[in-house]
Amino acid sequence: MAGKIQILPEHISQAIAAGEVVERPASVVKELVENAIDAGSTEVTVELELGGLKRICVCDNGEGMDDEDVPLALQRYATSKIRKVEDLYAIHTLGFRGEALPSIASVSQMTIKTRVLHSISGTRVVCEGGKIKDISEVGCPIGTEVEVRNIFYNLPVKRKFLKSIRSELRYALNHFLRLSLSHPDISFKFIHDDRVLHELPKTESAMVRIEAILGREVYHHLRSLEFEEGEIKITGFTSLPSISKGNADGIYLYVNERFVKDRMIYKAISEACRYVLPAGRFPIAILFITLPPFAIDVNVHPTKTEVKFRDQERVFHAVVRAIRSIHDGSPVLVRAAVEGEGTDLGSSKTMPISASLTKSHPYDLPLKEWGEGRSVPVVRETFHPDWRVEEKIPYRILGQFQSTYILCEGEEGLILIDQHAAHERILFETFKNKYETRSICLERFLIPILMELPAEESFMLASHLEEFQSIGFEIDPIGEKSYAIRSVPSITYQKDPKEIVREILEEFSFLKKEGKEIEPIQPILVTLACHSAIRGNSLLRREEIEKLIESLSPFNLSATCPHGRPIFFVLSLEEIKKKFKRN
Repeated sequence: MAGKIQILPEHISQAIAAGEVVERPASVVKELVENAIDAGSTEVTVELELGGLKRICVCDNGEGMDDEDVPLALQRYATSKIRKVEDLYAIHTLGFRGEALPSIASVSQMTIKTRVLHSISGTRVVCEGGKIKDISEVGCPIGTEVEVRNIFYNLPVKRKFLKSIRSELRYALNHFLRLSLSHPDISFKFIHDDRVLHELPKTESAMVRIEAILGREVYHHLRSLEFEEGEIKITGFTSLPSISKGNADGIYLYVNERFVKDRMIYKAISEACRYVLPAGRFPIAILFITLPPFAIDVNVHPTKTEVKFRDQERVFHAVVRAIRSIHDGSPVLVRAAVEGEGTDLGSSKTMPISASLTKSHPYDLPLKEWGEGRSVPVVRETFHPDWRVEEKIPYRILGQFQSTYILCEGEEGLILIDQHAAHERILFETFKNKYETRSICLERFLIPILMELPAEESFMLASHLEEFQSIGFEIDPIGEKSYAIRSVPSITYQKDPKEIVREILEEFSFLKKEGKEIEPIQPILVTLACHSAIRGNSLLRREEIEKLIESLSPFNLSATCPHGRPIFFVLSLEEIKKKFKRN
């Protein structure tokens, strides 16, 4: 049948193209700030209203555009950076596709004011839904101001996919901070609803910008690195083993000054830290990888957040050697982080996160040795099968396997219990009950504990102060990214308050990244339970095992820990007989 294939109307093709570049207000912030950087700006201001849902304005003092170039800039594939095919393999700028402005204009109401250096007046362009409505002469400073209103106003279906104002603001802040981190020679300002959230003066020192964004405590744990091998050059900073994160959010990768996300480089960083950080922990790293433009392809993703290396293996090994050059020079620090020993690093007093593995304590359990397995002597007669078990203990306890699993005999057969998952579930239910009945006891500090956070974590904490307050954390902001911890819930017995707060923020970050909308109190309770529970590879005394098994009596064999991992594994008598050919 003829006429099956048709050319899409222009407004549909524009919407498809915009969908590749503009996913949310944060995408607009990223593209416009990159344009401002490419224009040679020394000052960039980003202003948002309602998280960017209502208004986004990016103003710079760059080279601007003359009146003839402005309408051309709003057409697809119009760019000043590509002249011939070979130019695609010699990209030195952040933008080059010529898609940003027309894509943004097609899904919003856009106004551009721009002026070049030698002109006494500028040009104003009004565009709605991708169509130019008005071009006029206007007085304005040198540079460019792009105002975007009502993003996706003409695509209501796509607007429904946007999240809350708080979430959209967080996404926009992430892009803003990533770009400002790699350009310390440019001053940046971020304003939301007439409130200045970040003001970063230009500086000649990368460390000054890093300290302003990541915070002083992180700054003191960073060490600079320089590595060069042939055409590959790597500079930047990575953290000592004394500080780490439970996710990769603290890793900032730049290839030829372009922020990218690359799994291969993440794997290289993990490989370099394999013997200095516990499994599941990641360093904080800011890496600038410089390669000849022809050695990478930056034209593999519409948002330009991915690149393709011509020689991935060389880059992988270069990153590994660059990171290891820092750790190889600090064997004492490595040993302290792995074995959980405290160490004083510079002027920071932050306890190594891995040290907390030996400081877990139970809640409402009588023995202080709980979780301190390495210091508890092994009592062989503890696991004698002739134990006289009280009726309140539902299973006959046989012993402990690999210092991680408890073996029991029950009516169902042989029962294996994951001691960490079991204790985590018990503590979670205890904490949840105390929260719901408002019976949480507080421990107040005579002298508040001061904490400085990276910009992203500071914003997240400021957004959830009420939830922290409801569980017993009294935290007051005392500066742009500084906080005073005045009290903690007593259930965090002998834990580093700053460490607990960071771990909770990491859980928030993980949930946000996974796109999970959940009550904020839930991740707080889960994190408190997880990091207060006994660990695997911890020897337990008989009384401790009895107390744990007794507390498990209300739970059925299908119960899981708050993270969803199973607590019990049952091997039935029939299965055992079958294995031994006794059927």
